[in-house]
Formats: sequence, structure tokens, C-alpha cells
Amino acid sequence: MIRFAVAWLPLVALAAGCHHGDGALHDDGFRSRLARGCRSEPDCLVLELDAQARADRCVSACEAADADLRASRALVARHRQQREARQAQIAAQQQAGEAAEREAARAAAEREAARAAEEQRAREAAETPASAPPGGRSGAQEPQRPASEGRVCCCDGTLSPTCTRVKRGCCSHHGGVCACP
Repeated sequence: MIRFAVAWLPLVALAAGCHHGDGALHDDGFRSRLARGCRSEPDCLVLELDAQARADRCVSACEAADADLRASRALVARHRQQREARQAQIAAQQQAGEAAEREAARAAAEREAARAAEEQRAREAAETPASAPPGGRSGAQEPQRPASEGRVCCCDGTLSPTCTRVKRGCCSHHGGVCACP
């Protein structure tokens, strides 16, 4: 019988070695009773029941610690998800701001191009009079000159058949009015 008690004694010692976080399992004197051993089977059964109770408390403590670990991991995961969501929201706001800036720059460039084109058209219109005289001459009118012998000389060498003095439209089909000899 003592041999039976000694055979399971290491198992009891192993189970009794579970450390509870607050040290309560080691303060009850179980280890000293275990070290002294037991004198009879009933004494050994009491020791075994104490060891089993201690092991059960260790299992409960380990299960509680495992539940605490799962809960703390869930808290970490929740905070990580919140941080990542905030970062994604900030990134989306930055992208939206950058897109708005690009759109504003594009619209400003279009307005500037339209303004430059309008200025160019205005400059061209100022340089070219709206009613240019026939023959492609500039808008400056030549002063009226007396015709030689009542006739106006055209640039192609002919005399105007209708004009007796220089005026607009004279020699329009003959290269314009030129000086007569």
C-alpha cells in the first residue's frame, strides 16, 4: 500500500505545483504535508483530495487567465481596427482634398487659357480693322489728291474711268490709287 501511495506521489506533487498568481496555493502548508508523506491510505487519500482541489483551482485560474488573455486580445484588436479606420478616413480626406485641389487647378488653367485666347482675339481684332478697304490695304485713308487732268491714276497703269478725284473705291479693281505722272 505504501508502494501505491509512493507511485502516485510525484503526480500529486506535479499537480500541486500549479502556481496561483496570488500565492494562496503555497501558503496552505500542503507542500510541507506532501513532503512528510502519509502514514496510511486514508491519510494519503486526504492528501490526494487536497491535491485534486488545488489542481482544480489551478485549472480554474488558468481558464480565467486564458479568458482574460482572449478579452485583452479582443481589446487590442478593437483599438487596432479603430486606429486603422481613422487612418483610412484621414487618407480618404487627404485624397479628396488633393483631388479638389487638382480640379481647382484644372479649372483655373481652363479659365486662364480662355482669358488668354480672348485677349489674343482682342489684340488681333485691334490690329485688323473690322471694315478693311477692298484690295487689302490698311485702314488708314490716303488724303485726297487732285487728279491729273481730272483723272485718277490706278496702280496697274490705267486711269480710273469713273473717278475725277481720289476717294474711297477708286481703282478698287486695278490695285488701288497710285500717283499719276
